[in-house]
Amino acid sequence: MSSSGSSTSDGGANGVCLPGPGAAAQDEPEQADGLPILDLTVLRELEEDMGGSGVARAFAKDYIGIWEKRLAYLQHSIAENDPELAMDAVLSLKNSAFMVGGSRLASLAVESERLIRAADLPAVRRLLPVIAETGAQTVAALKRSYLRGH
Repeated sequence: MSSSGSSTSDGGANGVCLPGPGAAAQDEPEQADGLPILDLTVLRELEEDMGGSGVARAFAKDYIGIWEKRLAYLQHSIAENDPELAMDAVLSLKNSAFMVGGSRLASLAVESERLIRAADLPAVRRLLPVIAETGAQTVAALKRSYLRGH
């Protein structure tokens, strides 16, 4: 997948590039940080890279299908105060959110990763409701703006 539409860096040492404002899903409000819930540019680039929409649509459907498991895994790891599991869970959440165009969720995952690296699981625990709501919004946007009619 090409890297167009990405900013230079999140400023962290991990070298993760946050997506810049792209083609926000229709009717999706942007937050004060300018990140839409869903950046359709990411999925359109995947379609181009794969020579059609089939793989991208299947990925979006799979993402929706396992969103609750990813969230539950993160919640469980934080409840158990297990930083190793929490890191595994947040990396899975981050990578999948980036790949599906979930800009705001990816940004929250990057922040959660930073907090886990800083051994601040209580701060991640406080973010969990926002992560859950943003993930639900991402799933809804995928259904409404990308998979609608398919």
